[in-house]
Amino acid sequence: MQGIQFQENYIQRLPAGLSVEQIIRQLAQPLVAAELVVPDFADHVLKREATYPTGLPTEPPCVAIPHTDHKHVRHNAIAVGILPEPVEFADMGGDPDPVPVRVIFLLALSESNKQLNALGWIMEMIQDTPFMRALLTMETTEIHTVILNKMKERGEI
Repeated sequence: MQGIQFQENYIQRLPAGLSVEQIIRQLAQPLVAAELVVPDFADHVLKREATYPTGLPTEPPCVAIPHTDHKHVRHNAIAVGILPEPVEFADMGGDPDPVPVRVIFLLALSESNKQLNALGWIMEMIQDTPFMRALLTMETTEIHTVILNKMKERGEI
């Protein structure tokens, strides 16, 4: 499979008060609707998240990168969620303290090399604290344009 699908409707400003499960299910909806992933993709992501959490205690805003095995993915895609208030995700590194996440990158990647490439450029983005803070206030159109340009620079699309 070539490239990563990233449409503006894969970016969601989520309402306050959602659980981790609700967040993942809501972010997965457009990917399921576009048949980029299997219908029960969110279930598989949640199952993996329970065993291998993805909360990253970065400089605020903190980030989560939920994903699942490639066999549940038909076409590579990424969805982004922006939260108005932090939601506690379990820490990827095993720290008992939860991570107060405000930005979620839901990965649907069918090839392990795509996972590594995507994780690489996502890690570059999340280490850019001014950029990550700006994401919290950008309109979805601007978020789409900026991330799409970063993906193009890396040859992901």
